[in-house]
Amino acid sequence: MDLKTIAENMYPFWILGVMVMGAVIAAGRKNLLRVETKPVINWSIFLVLLTVWRIMVAKFASYHGMQGTEETFVIPWAASFTVFWEDACHGLPVLLLRQLIGVHRWWAKILNFAMLLITMLSFGMGHLYQGVLPALILCFYVPYSIRCGKKYGFGTVMACHMLYDLVTLLFIQYFSGM
Repeated sequence: MDLKTIAENMYPFWILGVMVMGAVIAAGRKNLLRVETKPVINWSIFLVLLTVWRIMVAKFASYHGMQGTEETFVIPWAASFTVFWEDACHGLPVLLLRQLIGVHRWWAKILNFAMLLITMLSFGMGHLYQGVLPALILCFYVPYSIRCGKKYGFGTVMACHMLYDLVTLLFIQYFSGM
């Protein structure tokens, strides 16, 4: 799959993400889109350590003759810069709803929980191409991104998400010989 094909399929979601961010700014909540430098630097250090770990595991597996049994679904590395929309369209609206209706009334708790579950399901279903178990695990990214977005700003979450995907895709492409 090349970047042009991905762009043809994904551009409506990118536009939606930009529109959500525009709506957040128009609503006077631009603070939710802030990017904090220290968490991004800490995340980058974590990604370096993760990459070292991945290299060691890949070398160990290769040394012992272990190889993947499935073909790797390779996405172009440049596509990693487009995943911002996932955070803008999944976690950010849930946080906005929580801030709008609160979390203390019984009906607000039910509505917030239902919105979170639906959003987690939607996010997980969008990752079924990676397999059922990874999609199930990735459902839990939504509450994690909401917590981090509330603490550090969703701009920080989006930047770190893009960095993670970039490092992962470059690692996969390097070790698959592309």
